[in-house]
Amino acid sequence: MLKSLSSRTAPEAVKVTETSDLRYLAARQFSVQWRAVLLAMADELFENFSAEEAWGFYRQIGVRVSQSVVLPAVTTLDELEASLNAVLAEMDWGYVSLSLAENAIAIHHRAYPGQHLEDASGHWRRAFAALLEGVYTVWLQSQGGRPEMAATHREGAGDEVLEFSYGL
Repeated sequence: MLKSLSSRTAPEAVKVTETSDLRYLAARQFSVQWRAVLLAMADELFENFSAEEAWGFYRQIGVRVSQSVVLPAVTTLDELEASLNAVLAEMDWGYVSLSLAENAIAIHHRAYPGQHLEDASGHWRRAFAALLEGVYTVWLQSQGGRPEMAATHREGAGDEVLEFSYGL
């Protein structure tokens, strides 16, 4: 898979400016109907189970979600990015930019649901990152990735982006 995608050069970094408008829009995309439930669920799991168990739970939810949404087959990194963004837009889950980095695909996910809500514990951010690990693992394996390859969340990307690496 990576060989067929290797001709793409890294994109320019996306500059996102924090404004009250962005906060408003991010809060609107996270359904008020489910917001309190999802935040409480993340808190409950991360506070009452080990971090690995809570992470594994959300990752498995991501695997299940990804199995209900099939990506069309693509051959380039640009096509993969466009395909992912089309599905993420349908789900109102934000958007990604992809680039190649040391035998892996770097995934930068922005504007995820609940990104700008009060989350002092950080549990929601971790829960959604774990969910995306499961989603991206299955979606990228379906594009020709080897079964042992997985998407892995990378800490330290800052508040505006969830960063993942897909590879070995």
